[in-house]
Amino acid sequence: MLEYVGSPLLVMDRVTLAPAWRGQGLAAVPGCEVIHRLMADCRAVACSPGVTDLSSPQLTDRSEWDRLNAKSARGWESLGFRLYRDDVYLLSPTSPDLEQARGVLRGRLAELGASWRTGPS
Repeated sequence: MLEYVGSPLLVMDRVTLAPAWRGQGLAAVPGCEVIHRLMADCRAVACSPGVTDLSSPQLTDRSEWDRLNAKSARGWESLGFRLYRDDVYLLSPTSPDLEQARGVLRGRLAELGASWRTGPS
C-alpha cells in the first residue's frame, strides 16, 4: 500500500478548532500544513478520524455521532488518506493528493480571508 520512503510513522492524534470554527471544513487546513511540515522521511502518516470533543450535547445521539465521524473521515480522505483497516487511515508521503489538496485548501482559506476583509455584500 505504501512506497518505501523512510521508516518513521507520523501519527495525527487530533486537530482541534475553537467551537465557533467547527463545521466549516477548516480542520483540514491546519492538519494539512502540519503533515506537510512533519512528514519528511516518513514512511506513512496515520490517523483515526473522529470526534474527540465529547462536550457537545448533540453527541448523545448515536446518529449524530456517526454523521460527524463520517464527515471527519471524508475530510481526511480529501487529503489523500485511505482506509487501511478498522478506523485506521494511512497517507503515503509520495501521494500527489496531499499537495493538490494543500493548494485547494490554501485557495479556500485565501478566499475566506478576502471575504472577511471586504465584509458582507
